[in-house]
Amino acid sequence: MPRVTRIREMLPDKLGSKLLLRSLFIHRIDTQILDENVCQLIESIWLESIGDLNKILSVSPESITLKTIIEAEAALLELKSINDPATALHFYSLIPHQAQDNVDLIKNRRMLRDMLTVNELTNWNVKAPIEAKYRALKCYIETVDSSTSEFKNVAELIQSSTDSGEQIIIHHVFSVAKQTDTLNFRTSLSHQRQLFHGSKYVNFLGILSRGLIMPKMVVEELGVVRTDIGCLGYGIYFSDSASTSLKYTIASTTRPGRRLLCICQVALGESANYYSFSPTLTKPPNGFHSTHGVQRTQENNSTFIDNEYAIYQLDQQRLLYVVEVSWVSNDAFNIELERLLIVHHQQHALKLSEHVEVPLIVDDEVIEVAEQDYGLICPSSGKLVPLKSFHIRAQIVDVTVEVVLYQVYHNTSSAPIEAKYVFPLDENSTVCGFEAHINNKVIKGIVKEKEQAKQEYREAIESGHGAYLMHQEQAQVFSVAVGNLPANNEVIIKITYVAELEIENDDIIFCLPAKMASWQSKQAIKSKDQSIVQSIDIIDEKVEFSLKASIRMPYKIMKLFSPTHRLRRKLTDCIAMVELVDNVLIDRDFILAITLKSANLPRISNETLTLDDDSNTTTSNNHDSQACMLTFYPRFEILTNSNEQIEIIFIVDVSNSMDGSHVQQAKQLAHLFLTNLKVDDKNIYFNVVTFGSDNDECFPISTLTTKENLDKAKHFVLHSLVHRGNTDLFAVLHRYSLLPSLSSSKFGRQFILLSDGHIHDVNSILALFKHQSTMHRDRLFTCAIGNVANKRGLKQLANGANGGGLTTIFGLNYRSRWKTKVLNILEHVRQPCVTSISIDWEGHLDEKQKFNMQAPKIIRSLFNGMRLSVYRFIKNCHKATLTVTIDGQEFVTTVFSSTMTTTRGRILHYLTARAIIDDYENGLLQMDESENERIKIQYKQDLIDLSIKHSVISAYTSFVAIEERDAKTDKQTLQPGARLLDVMLDRDVDLLPYMQWDGDLSNLTLIKQKLIDARISLQSASIQSKKELIADFEKLCEKISYRAGGDAKFDMMMTIIRTYRYSLNEYDKSIELENKMQNDLKIQMINITTEERKTLQQRCEDNNLMIVNDE
Repeated sequence: MPRVTRIREMLPDKLGSKLLLRSLFIHRIDTQILDENVCQLIESIWLESIGDLNKILSVSPESITLKTIIEAEAALLELKSINDPATALHFYSLIPHQAQDNVDLIKNRRMLRDMLTVNELTNWNVKAPIEAKYRALKCYIETVDSSTSEFKNVAELIQSSTDSGEQIIIHHVFSVAKQTDTLNFRTSLSHQRQLFHGSKYVNFLGILSRGLIMPKMVVEELGVVRTDIGCLGYGIYFSDSASTSLKYTIASTTRPGRRLLCICQVALGESANYYSFSPTLTKPPNGFHSTHGVQRTQENNSTFIDNEYAIYQLDQQRLLYVVEVSWVSNDAFNIELERLLIVHHQQHALKLSEHVEVPLIVDDEVIEVAEQDYGLICPSSGKLVPLKSFHIRAQIVDVTVEVVLYQVYHNTSSAPIEAKYVFPLDENSTVCGFEAHINNKVIKGIVKEKEQAKQEYREAIESGHGAYLMHQEQAQVFSVAVGNLPANNEVIIKITYVAELEIENDDIIFCLPAKMASWQSKQAIKSKDQSIVQSIDIIDEKVEFSLKASIRMPYKIMKLFSPTHRLRRKLTDCIAMVELVDNVLIDRDFILAITLKSANLPRISNETLTLDDDSNTTTSNNHDSQACMLTFYPRFEILTNSNEQIEIIFIVDVSNSMDGSHVQQAKQLAHLFLTNLKVDDKNIYFNVVTFGSDNDECFPISTLTTKENLDKAKHFVLHSLVHRGNTDLFAVLHRYSLLPSLSSSKFGRQFILLSDGHIHDVNSILALFKHQSTMHRDRLFTCAIGNVANKRGLKQLANGANGGGLTTIFGLNYRSRWKTKVLNILEHVRQPCVTSISIDWEGHLDEKQKFNMQAPKIIRSLFNGMRLSVYRFIKNCHKATLTVTIDGQEFVTTVFSSTMTTTRGRILHYLTARAIIDDYENGLLQMDESENERIKIQYKQDLIDLSIKHSVISAYTSFVAIEERDAKTDKQTLQPGARLLDVMLDRDVDLLPYMQWDGDLSNLTLIKQKLIDARISLQSASIQSKKELIADFEKLCEKISYRAGGDAKFDMMMTIIRTYRYSLNEYDKSIELENKMQNDLKIQMINITTEERKTLQQRCEDNNLMIVNDE
């Protein structure tokens, strides 16, 4: 009979490179047509694993993400190093188990890993296409026909090794080939045998997807104790008896009466015989390759009942067959099985195509999300607590800013309430101060560990005290909870944050976001911090508003302007003051642009802060702490040939992890890139690839940016299928690695990846960039989609590209900025890249600082016009040397500090602490994900201490402020309200008091001046003129409230009333106007601050107006 050639025999070590073999193997799997028996096998092991996890876990498997698994593995690594029971509890908090189970950490961690191999592929959907599940296993499976000699040989091997009195029925034989097993198997080792290996049905998802696993490796990596140690120690066990291996199997629940048995090719080599148990072995004795537990006979008195073989290296085995059997006397083998429902790829694709949502693409300038007003919001009603006043004071120093927000809220209800205030900050910001002023009391927020802060907040509410809790809801989103805000009372909330300013087109940009993305505020508001105080319905109203900023620069200010709002200015060479002309609550982002004479000069900024060891306050006997910021802003001549060709490959992730809004955002972003490519640019070639488990190309090869090609690419992106399985980026990049770049450019290919960052097989991708000669000049620009993107993974990929790379965050908070970011990336692809950046700091390390390293720790790439800021706690650092590589040539730059860049204060300390914390949260600390998470866990308490020391909020900490109340004492000693002017006094500083403001007058000022002029005109007019003018002056008064118009409005109304009464003798009209004035004042007094109310009441008394206010 002719010899049957199997795929495992087509992959010998000498056939070609491993990359080529991998490509051939994957292609063979991708193009295989699955028969019904293979489909039933795959579906059954999938259903079996899902069912077993449901029994073990107290939560549904679909709720467990890859990030959670990585954190759980990190907890196990930490458990190994410190053996702390709290760490074990942390593991179970991440992966909750059924309480009654005696949990095997290794088994469950391994099973979860196996499930996550297929999790993203199917979105935990048992009706996912069988082809997708099969490809995720990366294992070739083929049914062996029962009429072939191969089937008969397998049957003979099983039957000849079955114990007497037992019967094994063979249903199906599947030929199996794992690529890693085939390529790594030690064919040269002697004494090779086909042996059996038994395992539970639920384990076969893992066996087929990752192969057999060495228990010793699990123990060493995760530091846990195994409960199934074998008689020959930590190895993989085999038997020459099918009956023996079947003892380790458990029958399927989805296919009753069926078990799975492995037949493996095992390279035993020289085997050491053992006649007694030796469970502590971790390797065979010297000179041997395996161990053999010899079966007991009358002569040898062995303790082994059956022959057992153990190997201690994975490359000594490869899986040949999986056999589906029934074990007579143990299984009901005569049951007629129900055929499991199988969904094939074509059916699934048709179903998806019917539900594809094409994202709405609007003009690039107005791509925005729905927004919601600022405000203190009742979570249950979703309505705003009246905001009376909102004032902003900013202090800009070089490329840093400290911003203070003052907001006055008034609870007009008759009951105490809890409310929540939500606001966004950009990624370069951190909150560093919180205060509440109520009933002339100042309650300062203290940074504490997040859970402790929440507990203190809840306890204060339950005790009837006032409480304030401020924390980071998620990246760039902060919230303030105000608990027990007294009835008919007001509170001043003061929030301080610092930020590192962006540089765009050589201008320093200060941006103040006016709105909050609605989906984030809803998510934050829904979270419950306490359950004692009820919410109520409250109305919204207009507010008093002002914005002022002081500016100090190290170089001459050439231009100072706002493209969004009208400004008044005071300006010298290096110092300036600005304020808004129109003090109306901003309805769009406020942007201030500052142009310096030498903005791109590298510089060192040093800041000294006097810290008290215990109280963190400034005293005369304290030690000094110093923080340093190195700013590097490269501007170099671009010598690239204008005729050089650039090849851009857009790679769009449409895998299952991009489910929901993320894939739509990726499509919108890809459309935005294509829209901003120059039409008919003869030097730009492009292509678009969408990928998941498989991938599709828009064009066979990269093509020119003609209008026809760009339109075709846009249609391809918008109508591409989604839910495409797992995130197999390697297959896309590997195919390109086999081809040279089309372009003659020295930059190589420009890959632009749009993904959430949950990429499979990252190490293989990094190895591809490192070792494949065709990719040595290629670059990778990664675009992080969504607010839960794996930024660390994307940064790791971008850093791994030899030609350079960059990671850009495309979050939902500021979609209006997407276009600017897209244009920057398209500009970078044409530029040289600064790589291999290192910094030599000349100074003294502060021994009192736990974290003395620079942040960010790893700096891989920097493009022309990008600003790099590096922070460090270091003393007396007046010089730093930067060494960089540009196009293979090394450059050295020395940077010095100056008196203009040396200050005292806290801003740089806040930013340095934020940079260090952010580097640990999102930076690259270790290539291995689990080890990276373990390091984060190891330093978590230190990061909390750093956050507390410098009063900055982090993912681990929150501000909490408790206002202890005593009803009797407070009523006697405290006055309601708070003086806003007193609270703002320390920040309302004019750096240029001797100069006059330039710019336009505000509309409010103009109306006030008109009222003053009108009053003078009315008083001096003749009787006839008064009759003609007075009606128009009444209408003028209606344009402004008493609150905003102040004395001008009040005096004008009193003049009109007196004119009617005494000059025109219209007494009834004067009484009507006086009543209307009293009623208007009464209404306005309800909706203003206590301080403003007192001022208005004093004016009324001076003019003999009696205002009775029941409320």
